[in-house]
Amino acid sequence: MKKLFMFLAGLLVFGSLFAQQKFEGSVYDIKTKEKLPYVNLIWEGTKKGTSTDSLGNFSLPINNKTKKLVVSYIGYHNDTIEVNKPMTNVKLYLKENNTMLSPISITERKQSSYLSKISVEQKEIISSEGLKHLACCNLGESFENTASVDVGYSDAVSGSKQIQLLGLTGVYSQLLLENMPFLRGLSAPFGLGYVPGSWMESISISKGVANVLNGYETVTGQINLEYDKPMEADPFFLNLYMNSELKGELNMKSNIKVNDRLYTGLLLHSSYNWQEVDHLGHDGFMDYPKQMQFNVANRWQYEGKGFHSHTLVNYLHERRTGGQLGFNHDMRGDTSLYGLGGDVDRLHFFTKNGWVVGHSGSIGTQITGTYFKNNQFFGLNNYMGEQGDLYGNFLFANETRHGHQYTVGASMRYTNLKEDYVANGNGTFFNSSNSAFKDAFYKEEIVPGAFGQFSFIYGDKFTATAGLRYDYNSHYQENLITPRFHFRWKINKDLILRGAAGKGYRSANIIADNFGILASSRQIIINENLKMEDAFNGGLNIHKSFKTKDEREFSVTLDYYYTNFLNQVVMDLDQDPRKAIFYNLNGKSYSNSFQLDVLLEPIKSFTITLAGRYNDVKTTYNGVLMEKPYVSKVKGLVVLSYKTKYDKWIFDLTTQFNGKQRIPNNIGAKQGYADPYIFMLGQVTRKFKHVDVYVGCENITNYTQETPVIGADRPFSNNFDASVVYAPVMGRLFYAGLRLTIK
Repeated sequence: MKKLFMFLAGLLVFGSLFAQQKFEGSVYDIKTKEKLPYVNLIWEGTKKGTSTDSLGNFSLPINNKTKKLVVSYIGYHNDTIEVNKPMTNVKLYLKENNTMLSPISITERKQSSYLSKISVEQKEIISSEGLKHLACCNLGESFENTASVDVGYSDAVSGSKQIQLLGLTGVYSQLLLENMPFLRGLSAPFGLGYVPGSWMESISISKGVANVLNGYETVTGQINLEYDKPMEADPFFLNLYMNSELKGELNMKSNIKVNDRLYTGLLLHSSYNWQEVDHLGHDGFMDYPKQMQFNVANRWQYEGKGFHSHTLVNYLHERRTGGQLGFNHDMRGDTSLYGLGGDVDRLHFFTKNGWVVGHSGSIGTQITGTYFKNNQFFGLNNYMGEQGDLYGNFLFANETRHGHQYTVGASMRYTNLKEDYVANGNGTFFNSSNSAFKDAFYKEEIVPGAFGQFSFIYGDKFTATAGLRYDYNSHYQENLITPRFHFRWKINKDLILRGAAGKGYRSANIIADNFGILASSRQIIINENLKMEDAFNGGLNIHKSFKTKDEREFSVTLDYYYTNFLNQVVMDLDQDPRKAIFYNLNGKSYSNSFQLDVLLEPIKSFTITLAGRYNDVKTTYNGVLMEKPYVSKVKGLVVLSYKTKYDKWIFDLTTQFNGKQRIPNNIGAKQGYADPYIFMLGQVTRKFKHVDVYVGCENITNYTQETPVIGADRPFSNNFDASVVYAPVMGRLFYAGLRLTIK
């Protein structure tokens, strides 16, 4: 009896231990080898099971009644596997169901933009379908339907655009191409026009500091562009565009499957506008410069077993000619007519490669380089900017035995940048080879860095990421310590709270960052050696969403971000209307930004987006804390979108309310604050089997700035200023186009 009792007790303990053993692992896409989140794993014939977490990992106890586990995921073929014993580090692979791709993509198209529910950072995604709801000739025209990003002209004559995020200029946000540094440094003035809208697969906008993996330059946010991938994109795409000012564009994409693992794609863009138009005030100046651009890119994608590679090479040439009517490019330096323009050449490449290591680890390398040359003139003033930039990043990512994740790596950047500016009208002369101006206009930066990041993951409920990086900047001879922290708390199924805080640094380029001042007679004054900019940013975001029984979606998003500068390169336009004075911050400089977004779908296929934003942005100018100029304190946005059955017809109407903004001291009659105004744009799209036809109108109300060019009758005098821009400088514009897609 004693032996029998001991045998039964042992059997009971053994059975208990066995029952507690689990089947654990991850689920992957069989082609891309990427982990799949929220995959269902259910024991056959039961309702018991689990789903993978946001990172594609799962863990479930062994079921003694059945050995078959059904794995299912929307858009993929179901798979049933036999589980004979407890196992860990299991890899399961699912194959995409191509017959289901069409209905899935239709569902996605109903959300032209959305807030990512998975990302630990606050990330707004503008999808490829959302980009089609606007003219979207280039990146600068892709943000009209979001209240987060403002886009405006830096001056009234050159066509240069700039963005604002959290009330601060776009140079404080990091612009990436597929998570690698892209438009930075001297590319800033016209860079938004270097990215054709048709090339982009999506745009993600993250507010606040980003993680430490991509450097220390993020202060107010990060904008990441994704181009079409040859493996997933359609074989052929053509977009033709023409507007009422006779600007024409051609965009083409072609993708070829070389073999089962290697794909290549060719992207072409050509735009031409040689029409001289003067609708604004009839001041004798072209409303928009004559422009020609040729842009071509070739990319390769390799997807092997445990190895992935993406490589892209891009070349761009652009010529602009503006100024007074009748001015031609070969009249440069002529005093009979005021002219402006120049030539830009840009060569860019990147290659990123990844290897799978073990059951959960990976190694990644990123290498990207840019050569940029900008030869511009404004009247008798000449500007030459040249930059070479090479960046390399090495990353190793893995997860702990408890499912937490960590990433460590090292980076190296080499930048050779110089700006030369000769203003013959006011005697300003900056030469990058002159030792007196070398610190401000010639930079050779060698920046080695190392970083580490740890993510604590508690299922799908809570994620916290802490990162730290160290960099040494040889130009400023500074050791830079960059801490970053993010968290995401899923309070319940439809309520998510996010937070972020950290530091950011950047190297200011006073002309490229403020290119609009070249379209004026202001004299550039530098009072001291300019230091590196240093800022702190922190913010919170809460998002609530829910769906009705018939799948109509509603959501509310509220966020607040605070930016505080420890040092900033200040451009003071208020001391003297004929001078732009640069110096290091001596006092306070900060930004408070509040934003509320509401998404409504009152009836099926009719969505309403409502947004309101308040910015409180102030900087100390010459000892006085003042509002930053050209920043609207209040902005409102209403976006109406309606689609008929099967998306045959799509109607979009966007209305922006832009509040008053402070105008700095200038030689014109407009002082103090600009009047609020409303800006509207709309588009109608008709979809056929392979062709989309669209027509639209920008600036429907035809509201324009009263005097965009101050002193237009005396452009070579010190009473000329075309940089005071606080409202649209282009009138009502009609456009039409078609998109041809061969699937």
